[in-house]
Amino acid sequence: MHRSFLAAVIAVAGFVAVGSAARAQTPPPALDPSQPATIVVYTEVAPAKAAEARKLVLAYVAAARKADGAVQIDAGQRVSDPGHFGIVEQWKSLAAKQAFAQTDAYTKFRAALDPLRSAAYDERIHNALSVGASKPAPAGAILVLTHVDVIPTQVEPGTAKVKAFVEEGRNAPGNLRFDDVVQANRKNHFTVIETWKSPSDKNGWISGKSARTFREELQPMGGALYDERVFKVL
Repeated sequence: MHRSFLAAVIAVAGFVAVGSAARAQTPPPALDPSQPATIVVYTEVAPAKAAEARKLVLAYVAAARKADGAVQIDAGQRVSDPGHFGIVEQWKSLAAKQAFAQTDAYTKFRAALDPLRSAAYDERIHNALSVGASKPAPAGAILVLTHVDVIPTQVEPGTAKVKAFVEEGRNAPGNLRFDDVVQANRKNHFTVIETWKSPSDKNGWISGKSARTFREELQPMGGALYDERVFKVL
């Protein structure tokens, strides 16, 4: 009798697990290629290959800026890890990015970078939540990319909180860009894109009450570490 009861419990648990897995694996809605898109790229190379990769990234950015449909293309080299690079691409439409990805400039860049990489080429498509006008970055400016992940049950309050934080920070002294974009296939994954005239401007902002309050209130909603990476603009 005990064995029969245990078997029944296991069977029910299996059905529940299958149902949960099916819900978790529900495919995201199809992307609309006609809509504007922000592409955020993280790529890492072996430390000894950083200088070589830097040249490739600079050449890629120069080519992308000339492409049809490109709005703004920026790149940075991570301050703490020179072998890490971040690229932020704004396009008038996802179709424009897709067209550029078929060009020699794109394919040759990826082919030249591949032997240098120490990790996968991480390219993520985003939709805009709050994107303001950006200003040219002077020498010494920094680019900050932050991946924010909130638990699925907190998507609405998390979205509102990140958006409000970004829009307040846009008015901070020394800020050149402060955007909030959401990953196209994950409504609970955001990327906060910041550009500052200098590290001291960024430090002044995060030392204030607004930034501290935001981080404290966001923490209970978080589904992962607050992943903030600082890059020197190339």
